[in-house]
This record gives sequence, C-alpha cells and structure tokens, in this order.
Amino acid sequence: MDNVADEEVLYRCVFYGKNNYKIDENNEIRVSSQAFTDRNQRPSVDRASLCNNNPKYSQKDSKDGVVSLITRDVRLIDTVIQNDKKGKEEFTYKIDVKSRPLDENHAHAQIEPNPEYRNKTPFRKLLERLAYLANQRGWEIPPSRD
Repeated sequence: MDNVADEEVLYRCVFYGKNNYKIDENNEIRVSSQAFTDRNQRPSVDRASLCNNNPKYSQKDSKDGVVSLITRDVRLIDTVIQNDKKGKEEFTYKIDVKSRPLDENHAHAQIEPNPEYRNKTPFRKLLERLAYLANQRGWEIPPSRD
C-alpha cells in the first residue's frame, strides 16, 4: 500500500438525489455533508492520479455528480474534536487519507481518523468540513438537474 501524497486530487461520487446536494438561492448546486456519509465512518474517495485524472471514473451513474478534494486540505482539517461528557475538549482527531485499493478499484482510498471515533458527533464535523472543501473547489461533474 503506497502513501497518498499531499498534492493528490481525490474524487468523490455524489449520488443523484438522496439529499446529497441542494440548490441554493443563486440556483447553484451545493454539496451537502450527506454526500460524504459512510456507515463505517471512513468516506471513500478515488485517487485521481490512478484513474487518469478522469472524474467519470468515480461517477457510478450518468445522473451522479463528482466533486474533488486535495489530500493536503483533508489532512489539515483541525475541526474534528472529541469532547468529554461535560463538553470539555479532550483532543482533536488527526484526519488522514489512506490508500485502500480494492480488486475492482485500484484507485480507492479512504478518509480516516486517528484515533477511531468514539461517537457520531466528530464524524458529523468531518462531513461538514469535507462538504465545505468540496464546495470551495466546485463540481468536477455536476449532478443532473432532472
């Protein structure tokens, strides 16, 4: 397993519908935090350099959208905090991008915390930040408006 370099671009499929995006007051399509949700709390991404820098590689259906992130920006996230039961900050999670190739997808990687999340609150903070970063970059492929 090789390391994911800071400058690498990462693609994330944003499935059509399902509250993964919304149209704002300027009629622009904005990614929502739900676009990054993952039952294992490790959102999957594809390494652009391993799929010919082609966002269509990550698109599962022609109606789906694709957004991108920069690995360095993901690693610099410092807003994912674990609080104790009294609400006092205990520590900040270190967020990383790990190469996790699959038989059917050699470009697969995951956005992972260190240590593991204790509850869902820090993961929700990560999702919010990932959506923010994706919206800063704009769409590689916008989802269908149909």
